[in-house]
Amino acid sequence: MKNALKIVLVIVVAIGVFYIYSTSNYRDGNYYPITVFDNDVKEVGDTLTIMTYNIGWLSGLTNNLPVERSEELYKNNLESVIKSLDSFHQNIIAFQEIDIYSDRSYNYNQPDSLAKYLGYKYGGLAVNWDKIFVPFPGYNPKYFFGKTVSAQYILSDLEILDNKAEKLIKPINAPFYYNAFYLDRLIQKTLIKTKKGNLMILNVHLEAFDEETRVNHIKRTIEVFDIYRNQIPTILLGDFNSPQWEEGSRNELLNKLFEMDNVSNAISDSIYKQNMVKHNTYPTENPYEKIDFIFYNSDRIRAIDADVMQEIGTPSDHFPVWMKFVVK
Repeated sequence: MKNALKIVLVIVVAIGVFYIYSTSNYRDGNYYPITVFDNDVKEVGDTLTIMTYNIGWLSGLTNNLPVERSEELYKNNLESVIKSLDSFHQNIIAFQEIDIYSDRSYNYNQPDSLAKYLGYKYGGLAVNWDKIFVPFPGYNPKYFFGKTVSAQYILSDLEILDNKAEKLIKPINAPFYYNAFYLDRLIQKTLIKTKKGNLMILNVHLEAFDEETRVNHIKRTIEVFDIYRNQIPTILLGDFNSPQWEEGSRNELLNKLFEMDNVSNAISDSIYKQNMVKHNTYPTENPYEKIDFIFYNSDRIRAIDADVMQEIGTPSDHFPVWMKFVVK
């Protein structure tokens, strides 16, 4: 009996030690730094372009799948994204799911690589996943992620004046051990200097799996957007994980964004319904829904053009959305 109790005690202690170790953070210091890269400052006029792109840590169509991935996959996808984005340079890009020295993506610093080869001067980081070990995806430890540092990120030709983030609530009904490894969902708040004054960028990556939590995330996102849009030109963009149009209906809260006074969507319902497949953003192999958006306060910002960049292909499971605009 005593031996059995000792064995049980050893197992419990081992599990406890492993849990504490695996849920601890890898990265130290500031999670929301502004970086000034060693690139030339670009001359930027009154007309600006902005893009939102869930880059899926450059894992292509394997994102969230328990499969083997080669370093060649990430190298090729990085080169492909650089070539595509360089051919259509955006003044501002808001990324979601971008990795920084993570084991799962062969320890590439993806934001720095993109900044270097695309010539961006400023970067704003918002780390939302910082773990020594992540038991995901699937159930086979062979495919679990090791050290994982992932983020939302803003690359900009224009000066970033301030950069911070607000953590959204974790899944309400999930067990504690699930939330311990949970990817923090953020509203990244990045203030950018333009010739017409300051511009607020709200970069979001909302809950993907739990509907109740996603509703809460959308609600809080609207509240934050409402605060800023009544003060300065504001763009709300990112991966909302909630479709624009699904059999004629939308999530009720998401729909409020489409119906708010002086708020517009880069790709309106009327344009979207003319060709849904052309404007869907997910998944890139066979896009059947649009879950990536750009909203803006139309009393302070005038949109000129917008589209989904489907020609970028499958370096991610999302297509990017871009908008050309002027600050009024």
